[in-house]
Amino acid sequence: MREADKPSSVTIEDVAQLAGVSVSSARNYFSRPQLLSAPTHARIKAAVAHTGYRPRGSPTGLGRRQLGRVGFEVPRGEDPAQNPIFNQQLLSLLWAATAAGYRLQPFVTGKEPGSRAPHYQQLWEQREVAGFVVTDLADDDERVAYLQAAQVPFVLFGRLREETGYCWVDTDNAAGSALAVQHLVEQGHQRIAYLGWPASDAVADRRLEGYRQGLAAAGNLPEYIQVQSYGQPAVEQAHQLLGRSPRPTAVVCACDEFANDAVRAAAALGLEVGGGPGRLAVVGCDDSALAARTLPTLSSLRQPIGRLADRAVDLLTAKLANPRFEAHVLERPQLIVRESSSASCSGCSSKSG
Repeated sequence: MREADKPSSVTIEDVAQLAGVSVSSARNYFSRPQLLSAPTHARIKAAVAHTGYRPRGSPTGLGRRQLGRVGFEVPRGEDPAQNPIFNQQLLSLLWAATAAGYRLQPFVTGKEPGSRAPHYQQLWEQREVAGFVVTDLADDDERVAYLQAAQVPFVLFGRLREETGYCWVDTDNAAGSALAVQHLVEQGHQRIAYLGWPASDAVADRRLEGYRQGLAAAGNLPEYIQVQSYGQPAVEQAHQLLGRSPRPTAVVCACDEFANDAVRAAAALGLEVGGGPGRLAVVGCDDSALAARTLPTLSSLRQPIGRLADRAVDLLTAKLANPRFEAHVLERPQLIVRESSSASCSGCSSKSG
């Protein structure tokens, strides 16, 4: 008897035939998606969506808990202006979950330490969701500890310092910072500064690590580092960076808000921002809406949020089918080059790491 989620339903063989792939590749879509090339993955995904196929063990076939609902936390007080990436994650997961036949179920929590894991426990024990996609991570995250201990299916949108023992999808933040440094070196800069966050979490550490890797790859260029807490203005810190002797000629920033603060600090010091000799080059991160609206427009690293959301849903599907499944997806960001770092930029171009 062929594999099917119910009598008279389509089979895995039907999906494979429609996608033009082998049956083993079609099965890998659900159990080991990291083995598939991007074109093969896309063809199978389209075939699954067209046929409505669900394997045995998927959310549509496992009882009341598996209603196709995926839990996603929205911390109370999350400021969209301060965290545009969170908004992109939420919308991208909503679209990805819907395309895969799930319903994303956002739930609101407090953000104080120790107050968040019980929300996950309540939803799980009341059989409201099939699993979770978890973001807004912290070191020693109590939510991850609970989900692992209770053997709840989940995927992290991001990763902790310890990268094994769970499924995750993430942007390669180290590669992104290194790409920004490489771009500035190609523009002729040798004194490249970094304006970022303190060593507080894995994202901050990896972005700083990438900056240092970029300097090393360019011939061990000197470090210029200044930090400010997440969500706080960094104009004063940018002033301190630009007041060093010799003065940096370029700044890589951990976020677009810090990059905008660097532009403001440069203006206060009478420095012109942009590409070319005598100008201060600035590169941000996250390619928020702010980046295309500043004067000059801001070069920035764009995170592949849409692709990561698709893969997070794929991994959760595999985890639901096989509780022992573990896979990791690491996607490189794209550098969007604008006026703040390139003299030749009349519009926008992009570079991939």
